[in-house]
Amino acid sequence: MKSSFLRNGAALLLTLSLAACGGSSLGGTAQYTIQGTISNLTNSGMVLASNGQTVSPAAGDTTFTFPNTIDYGVEFNVLVQTQPNHMTCSVGADGNSSAGHTIAIDATVACVQNTYTVGGTISGLSVAGLVLGNGSATTYTPVAADTTFTMPDVVADGTSYGITVLVQPTGLTCTVANGTGVMGSAAIANVAVTCVANS
Repeated sequence: MKSSFLRNGAALLLTLSLAACGGSSLGGTAQYTIQGTISNLTNSGMVLASNGQTVSPAAGDTTFTFPNTIDYGVEFNVLVQTQPNHMTCSVGADGNSSAGHTIAIDATVACVQNTYTVGGTISGLSVAGLVLGNGSATTYTPVAADTTFTMPDVVADGTSYGITVLVQPTGLTCTVANGTGVMGSAAIANVAVTCVANS
């Protein structure tokens, strides 16, 4: 009787161990859903891919789930197959592993708006003291004889910019052409600052 009880207990422990490792007493295999969270997805167009399937989260979505499950032990690798419009998204390290090595598959995808620089040319700057601004927070002070400039802070795709003269150099008046616009998908390099001597 005691021996039978021990055998039954051992069989139960073996069954539980197999189930914990992805198997079951009925011979099935544990199934895992590939899913995760998304942060800051404000634009459309993103396509995620993994294990021969894709999913296309919409702008504003904070979660994603692939339609088909995978078996215990199968490798998965969540990738950004297509970047959303005007953004760059990346998948965390938790997007590449094997099913069953964690309790749940929960990959993280983080998105940021693309950013670019604003700059251009300077002509006639013979003395120091010119201060350029993009709004009032970002400033740049070229030195005398500079012929090009790039503002120090980048501008997000789709965001307005406005380069102005905040401080005129002594004895000169500088004006800005092509200084305002909305950032597109490339750096702006056609802002023209022209300085002339005061009469």
